[in-house]
Amino acid sequence: MQSRLVSALAAAALASPRVGATATSYGPFTVTVSTNASSLSIVNSAGDQVWKSASDRAFISASPGLTTITQASGNFQLSSNDVGTPCQAAVISSSLSSSDSVEVTGSFADSTCSGWTWTISFALDASYAGSSDDDSQPLVFNASVAGDDVDNVYLAYEVPVWTREGGVGRGEEPVTTYLNANASISGAFAGGSLLTTYTGVASLATSLGRWFVLDGTKYALIDLASNTTSAFEDTAAGYLAGNITEGDRVTGSTTTVEIMYESASVSGWIGRAAKGNPLLEATNSLTKVTGRQPELPDWSHDGAILGIQGGQDFVEGVIQNALAADMPLVSVWLQDWSGTRLQTGAYGISLHRLWWNWEPDSTLYPTWVEWVPHLQSTYGVRTMSYINTFLANVSTKSTGYNTSFYAIAASEGRFVANATAGDGSAWTITSGPGIDAGLLDLSNQSTVDWFKALVKKQYFSVPISGMMQDFGEYLLVDASVSLSSGTVSPRVFHNDYSTVWATLLREVVTELGLENDTIGFHRSAGTFSAKHTNLFWVGDQNIDVSREDGMRAVVSSAIHVGASGFAQTHSDIGGYTNTLATVGNITRNAALLGRWGELGAFSGTAFRTHEGNIPQMNVQAYTNETTRAYHAYNARLFRSLKPYRLALLDEYQANGWPIVRHPIVYSPNDSVARSVIDETFWLGEALYVAPVYDLSASSVEVYLPPLQVDSQGSAVNSSALTYRHLWSGDEYAPGQTVTVDAPWGKPGVFMRWPVTEQ
Repeated sequence: MQSRLVSALAAAALASPRVGATATSYGPFTVTVSTNASSLSIVNSAGDQVWKSASDRAFISASPGLTTITQASGNFQLSSNDVGTPCQAAVISSSLSSSDSVEVTGSFADSTCSGWTWTISFALDASYAGSSDDDSQPLVFNASVAGDDVDNVYLAYEVPVWTREGGVGRGEEPVTTYLNANASISGAFAGGSLLTTYTGVASLATSLGRWFVLDGTKYALIDLASNTTSAFEDTAAGYLAGNITEGDRVTGSTTTVEIMYESASVSGWIGRAAKGNPLLEATNSLTKVTGRQPELPDWSHDGAILGIQGGQDFVEGVIQNALAADMPLVSVWLQDWSGTRLQTGAYGISLHRLWWNWEPDSTLYPTWVEWVPHLQSTYGVRTMSYINTFLANVSTKSTGYNTSFYAIAASEGRFVANATAGDGSAWTITSGPGIDAGLLDLSNQSTVDWFKALVKKQYFSVPISGMMQDFGEYLLVDASVSLSSGTVSPRVFHNDYSTVWATLLREVVTELGLENDTIGFHRSAGTFSAKHTNLFWVGDQNIDVSREDGMRAVVSSAIHVGASGFAQTHSDIGGYTNTLATVGNITRNAALLGRWGELGAFSGTAFRTHEGNIPQMNVQAYTNETTRAYHAYNARLFRSLKPYRLALLDEYQANGWPIVRHPIVYSPNDSVARSVIDETFWLGEALYVAPVYDLSASSVEVYLPPLQVDSQGSAVNSSALTYRHLWSGDEYAPGQTVTVDAPWGKPGVFMRWPVTEQ
């Protein structure tokens, strides 16, 4: 939906003072308040609009009621049908200015809320490290509403900021409708929609350089100029699907962006880049507020991380074959280290489910303590494992166990509690027949400390090099659960859970002195999670090439999370989600694995495979000589980009710039570039990539946009530049569509020519 956001904001007019308005300057900002017109505008030192109240609606409104949120197996449904009619006739009664802030107060003229009052203030950020007149510094805003039964502040809405399961399909058909219509398969709303996401980040950055960050973890809804007046709904009965290019905009869409926050008060940061490349500098400013990811260890750039299951002998055999195929292999990732349980799926096919009891399984990995260092000393291959914040009841585990961490946590009251039972017992989830688990209550610092100690002992007493740090989106928000901390409700803590989870694990490796040599990769995240995790993974895609939830979704996801401050990302190469259903089966073939590997080499900051949720139905990197050779080639391709990738990551650490960039970064005024979703992307400023999504194709059609600005925002002479095809050396003028050969191992890749010093 990048093009929708850009075109909406690009059409907005610059602010101009109204008659009778009072203008006050604060650092690089001028705030103009018109009491008579009940309007407000903010411009930066260049005269560019930062904030402007719309002429056809109030700049602040409020309504009673809460969004209805229901959940099944992490699949949250959202509906605002119970939210009352908003009060929108905001009237300014006074405006008070000081040396560094302005406070505007008022009321509502609506008859139903005439007794309500509101306050909104803007001030320079006292914590900002730059000079007071630095154009990149933000304004802090605070807004509050006082009155009876006020639960929502509308600053207004249509993309929900809510961490939840992403869904299987996310609008791709027929699988989305099939799962959303059959709650008995994987829970209600298991198919999801175009809006469901593991990562709820309340920020935005635009191609005009505007940026915004919401300071809070409560439910929010961001309306990207949809002009929708009906109640918001994202449920199994009514969800956004179809052509992603159309989004949810309706006829007559405006240029106004509105934010709703579910509270009687809200605060955040706003700003606009006055210098440099607008979108890159907006991300720079945004990440100064939200934080940037810690650096990855150097070894992670040197080759493949193979996701394998099956036990010590099988894993070691895969390692030997991979090395014999000249595959640069830096690590194996073993999610089954704690054991698996077979469950019967569709067509009688066995599904492997993990035992969430964090100790090595005695059958699969009987000599784990000695074997992990053996792999590194013998083959130079590291080991990564798996963790989440569930603990499973292992009383029925057939291979036995040494310690039941579930029993310990339950006896000590460390789980999210079953409030309905009222006896302090754990709220449990079921991971298929025979596996029940409790969710750790991370709102309680005592439980956080207890789990940190467990992780240090159970994981890092052996020299592992990191792990998948899974989940973070399951916490229920209704009256059936309760938290033991007593300081926060489940509804308020829900969006913060993933950040606390990431913080916990980052503190573990930091306290052990391992922060520069390990990887922790998360999938769920919040607005301020980036600084606590050095790798993000944009999972879990379907094992296909679909735009909504397959291989193509990797590109759009990387672009969006990059603009949200998560530059260090990767995907499950080959995808994760198999579906065996009457509407069609989704399984992996060698072509998909190979083309996805090509994409991973150019788009990821790590190169990791996943066997999928039904491994025996999928072609694997280790299946045969052909797949090993193709994956070895792609891993070498990833390794060959290390020097360039490290230079881009240095830029990220210094400036917050994403490494996977939308074409509008360098072609902001080109209408075709602005319509791109996943067809192409820039890796930094030098490489332009067109993945091959047609698995039967040996060529790819690529639009080469005119180059208008560089990374510093300076205008460039597009006629003096060409796109040099990486594989053939042929050069093409910008502003045209070309078709180039793209045999196996050679996706559409072009160099910006001549290259810059970068």
